[in-house]
Amino acid sequence: MKRTLVLVVDRDDDFGVKGKVNTPVIGVQNCLDAATAFGIADPEDSDLNALYAAVSTCLELQEAGQDANVALICGDEKVGYRSDLALVSQLEEVMDEVQPDSVVLVGDGAEDEYIYPIISSRANVDSVRKVYVKQAPGMEGTFYILSRMMSEPNKRKRFLLPIGLIITVIALIFLLPGFYVAWSEGGDARSYASLTGNLTVLVIGISIILYAYNALDKVSRFRSYVRGVMTSQSIKFIFTIIAAMVFLLCMLVTYYDLENTYSVDLVHLVLYIVSSLVWPVTLSIFVYLMGIVIQNLGSDRTVSGNTIVSFLNLVCISLVASGILDIVIQYTSSGDNITLGILEIAAGVAASLVIAFFTNRLKTQSQGGDVDELSRVGADLPSHMRGHGHRPGLGRDGGPRPQSSHGEP
Repeated sequence: MKRTLVLVVDRDDDFGVKGKVNTPVIGVQNCLDAATAFGIADPEDSDLNALYAAVSTCLELQEAGQDANVALICGDEKVGYRSDLALVSQLEEVMDEVQPDSVVLVGDGAEDEYIYPIISSRANVDSVRKVYVKQAPGMEGTFYILSRMMSEPNKRKRFLLPIGLIITVIALIFLLPGFYVAWSEGGDARSYASLTGNLTVLVIGISIILYAYNALDKVSRFRSYVRGVMTSQSIKFIFTIIAAMVFLLCMLVTYYDLENTYSVDLVHLVLYIVSSLVWPVTLSIFVYLMGIVIQNLGSDRTVSGNTIVSFLNLVCISLVASGILDIVIQYTSSGDNITLGILEIAAGVAASLVIAFFTNRLKTQSQGGDVDELSRVGADLPSHMRGHGHRPGLGRDGGPRPQSSHGEP
């Protein structure tokens, strides 16, 4: 007897994300359980009706005396190549277990044109059934459907992002030439006032793009994160602000230096800018790492050796980079004084070798001890000031840590 599989495909994995359903789901009762779990989570999703329609189709085929079964497969929340790979994997699993002769594909009609080639390339599809949810006519029902659709981040991005991009591009096409004409004519108020319409359209397009990416929620989460950092890691946050200010100050100094620098060659000018920013960047990172060191000293009275090694390696990299840039600048400006660049490269390489030697030596020595000297430099502090600097699994005296009453370490 011909065996038929009624298949439901959820490409964006609403069943897994909302209903916490593990797929693939095979069998009438298992599909009904999945529909119940998903219906409790989101009773208004059209995928729920598609699954019920598939179960109904399967029961009709069984009543007609056919050998039929029903299955549900899901893709991934990130619709595209990743979700299609998940669909293929689950489809092959269902095909191996059920081994149908034909497939009846049931969907809500939203993405059948993407799903059908995937299914038909691996199974004989006899029929495709689209399920449409009945809705009350009128503007209120349409508005409700659109509002529900826009409340889901993936669908909102899928539909609103192209609209926002099209509006933004069209506004820029009309706005940029208008700005150029107004600027070339002297930039009077009347010329700029004529651009308010195009500027309004640009603002609308950008607003749609920000709404598609849920920018307000991301800004709110960032504010909460900053507030938490300011309260729990105030010292680190302050030093981060200082590092940013140091970098901006160095950028300002570099800008004023460039005003007094004349260079016909653009490559030489870019190299000069990059060379001028090597040590400001190094200084800014040093200030940031100092904040981390002070924060750790204030919290557990320890200093991470990895932080110190990272800064020393950064200094070595800066020396080598500065030396290479100095040599290149000398060659591009027809100069022959490359001694300073060679010395900087040699100093950076030598310092990195010394750091690597002592780091490996400390690691080798710490393998036989109870405390990793590289990961905790504050071992010479008194025992009551060391905080939790002992190695996990060992007591403060170096012996094994006693087991608790629950058997946990």
